[in-house]
Amino acid sequence: MSGVPSYVAAFEQLRPQILARLIEVRGSLDHAIARLSADEARGMFDAVLHALATLLVTGDHTLHRGFLHSFVAVRSTEGVGPDHAQRLLVAIADTAATLARAQHPNDPTVALAINHAARLTARMINDGIAEELERRTAQLPAAAGGRR
Repeated sequence: MSGVPSYVAAFEQLRPQILARLIEVRGSLDHAIARLSADEARGMFDAVLHALATLLVTGDHTLHRGFLHSFVAVRSTEGVGPDHAQRLLVAIADTAATLARAQHPNDPTVALAINHAARLTARMINDGIAEELERRTAQLPAAAGGRR
């Protein structure tokens, strides 16, 4: 991992522990995930951790926004809204930050980086919700005009 900031390397080293902890507490994170097998939940959690690591390495907001859009879309097929997906993503990041603080008590940079990624994630989902509300609001006059 040459050229990668130390907090990213530390996050990558923590990923197996974070993943194990997320599998362990999945029922308390989300009722729909509680119904998944450990392997299915592991795949979903690993995708989220990979996206967080990619954001930490690249800082690419467009790439992360694309992941979030897909994540929210997949969760919507399970009958949950984007706000619910947002809470799950923040809970995943919080679990990661908690482990980072425990494993690196003298170096807060890992936990701070994870918290920063969580804030960006929440903001991007909020922006997506606002854009969707704006789009729907713009459709209201056209829909009302067609009902005369």
